[in-house]
Amino acid sequence: MNFDEALRIPKELSSTTEGHRKKYKMIIEALGYENVKECIPFSVEELRNAYKTDEHFNNLSLKIWDIAAGFTSSGGYFTLIRSRLTYLYREKCGVDTFSCSTGVCILKECARLWAEEESQNDRD
Repeated sequence: MNFDEALRIPKELSSTTEGHRKKYKMIIEALGYENVKECIPFSVEELRNAYKTDEHFNNLSLKIWDIAAGFTSSGGYFTLIRSRLTYLYREKCGVDTFSCSTGVCILKECARLWAEEESQNDRD
């Protein structure tokens, strides 16, 4: 079972940037925001600095994001190595079908939320 099935996520959410963010926020909520934050492979300070120039965090190592998502890659092929995040999938949602890109999207959306939250806290 994948996240769309487990959480009954409407297919149309993936068709827009706003929908994409909404979909991954739903997944983060189901997994637990604090749980997912613990899986992010960068400090909040690194995230805040990276976010200033790229809200998609493409300025941080994709290889590190992949490993945190539970995968390693070589020659364009991905191998599941598992991670704290992949264990949350089954534990919290019963999800056993997922990709590296799904994990990276979950992590990056959570990182965006965290960076935005911390920036807001600084302004308050």
